Amino acid sequence: MKNINKLIISIFFGLIIGIITIIGQKYLPINLNFLANSGAIWLIPAYLLSYYFKTNKLSSILVSILCLISCVFNYYLFESILNNHPLIINNHMIIWLICALIGGFIFGLGAYYSNNKENILKQISQNLLPAVFFSEGTNKLIHLKNYNHMIPAVIMVTIIGILLYLMINRKNILKRNNINTFAILSLLGIIFYETIYRFT
Repeated sequence: MKNINKLIISIFFGLIIGIITIIGQKYLPINLNFLANSGAIWLIPAYLLSYYFKTNKLSSILVSILCLISCVFNYYLFESILNNHPLIINNHMIIWLICALIGGFIFGLGAYYSNNKENILKQISQNLLPAVFFSEGTNKLIHLKNYNHMIPAVIMVTIIGILLYLMINRKNILKRNNINTFAILSLLGIIFYETIYRFT
């Protein structure tokens, strides 16, 4: 029963985030609009819910996946309501649902390992959020000609990634394993975001 409640809570969080994203896109100034539709920001609740619930490995993954799927579905649902058109399952929605499955699996598993004893998996998992923010911002900087109307938000997301790395690793920020982990995860994130960029 407890696990079912956690899954319901994760779906509810996805509902709220989907609504907030639509509101943010509509009302945030153009130079900050990117923040309302940042994949990295969506990953924060997906990771933290799994982390603070302290569930087993499978439940942690399911919590994260359901949160992200709920984000995607409710984003498109409330966008269709706001703009008065039918909800249509298009290519963009399918791509983001696939991303929700992949991201939910990785970050749910990462949240699980972050709660376990000190080892290399915990070290990797703790650097997931810093790396995804840094890689999303870096990818936008690579394609800056398409995002020069929202430079403040792009720079902000990149800096958030660096600040998260510093906050999470604290006295170990210069530890070789942490630097290497952050660099490798960031590189993988940039490749992932570049793939999404080319398909959307």
